[in-house]
Amino acid sequence: MNPKEKSWKFLLFSENYINMVTNNLEKAIETGNPSALVSKNKISVETLINKTKYCDYSIIIALLFLFYHWIELVLKGYLLAKVNENEITHHNIERLLEEFKNYYPDEKEIITFFEKYIQTNNMPLLLKKFFNKNNLTTGGFYAFFKYPLDRDFNIEYDYTDITYTDEQGLIFFNELLGDINQNKKYIVNLGRDIKSLDIYNK
Repeated sequence: MNPKEKSWKFLLFSENYINMVTNNLEKAIETGNPSALVSKNKISVETLINKTKYCDYSIIIALLFLFYHWIELVLKGYLLAKVNENEITHHNIERLLEEFKNYYPDEKEIITFFEKYIQTNNMPLLLKKFFNKNNLTTGGFYAFFKYPLDRDFNIEYDYTDITYTDEQGLIFFNELLGDINQNKKYIVNLGRDIKSLDIYNK
């Protein structure tokens, strides 16, 4: 399998992750992200689960893991067309983005989009508060969005800034979905270029 074929495999595979992200964002927006239910009648467990299954406290951690893993797959897909695959076996999307900027400096829209969600100082406030409170960067997303404790089972991450956020969370969901929909065309177009041209030899 040549570099271009490997690149395309990664980009196609990434679609599974971003589709799950956008599907859940649409449902979360549709249901309004309520952190509690108010009713004159007793609310059954089944009703509670059904009404809150797309709220931030039910999906946000897994959703962000899928989102950042999608970014990782996309960046690796692009880079596989340019670098030795042994150079990108890690999960650090901060490093991957810097490599992408080196090899694809003209892809301004993609760079700006990814910088917004990878670089802490550019993030929407809801995300920025989470990362700053926990003293984290997106380079380690594979740890704290996948496990509740660090590798030594000592440090417990604080997710309170991204859960039970009501209107603030709804605003974030809309912003994230809008950014994905707006920038996906640039990501798809570059992927098509990789598939159709021998740009990995340049």
